[in-house]
Amino acid sequence: MLKAASITGLSVLLFFSTLGVTFAQNEESFVRAATVSKREAVVLSMLFPGLGQMTVGQKVKGVTFFLAGVTSLAIFVNNNENYKTNLDTYDRDISILSGMATARRGSYDGKGGALKLYTDLKSKNDTLDNLNSTRNTALIVAAAVYAYNLFDAIFFTPSSNESKKAEIRKNIIVESALVDRKPGILVSTRF
Repeated sequence: MLKAASITGLSVLLFFSTLGVTFAQNEESFVRAATVSKREAVVLSMLFPGLGQMTVGQKVKGVTFFLAGVTSLAIFVNNNENYKTNLDTYDRDISILSGMATARRGSYDGKGGALKLYTDLKSKNDTLDNLNSTRNTALIVAAAVYAYNLFDAIFFTPSSNESKKAEIRKNIIVESALVDRKPGILVSTRF
């Protein structure tokens, strides 16, 4: 059940991230600001999904890639840590069961003996399989988001050398900026 829910959730995340790209804002509505080349945008996209798109003014597309990358990596890290913790418990219980079998001590009547431990181990093994599947799926989704982000940055980034500036609200401005001749994103506000 957990495996199916995780795979479904990750699939929905990937679907909405590509849907967000489809409904990306019209870049022509932005005001021109600092110059950022397509090569610099590709380099930023290599660092993390969405950074290059945000820098050249494709804000919705960039934020969608960024959120998809962060979410899939967070799911991977969480399931990986749970997997490691459960694997340690599983290995400990396997050694206890092995010790019971070797010493021929322990009751096999199901009242706290080897049979109960064996049943618990089967349940823990199923949990480990689900966690492993979910973490592998999350890693595949993260890799797919990264690859599509690079593909988008290389082939769909505007060829003009002008990046754009967007005003989210009248008092918050998001724009690309050059700091020490390196592209970046500047968020500023007026009070």
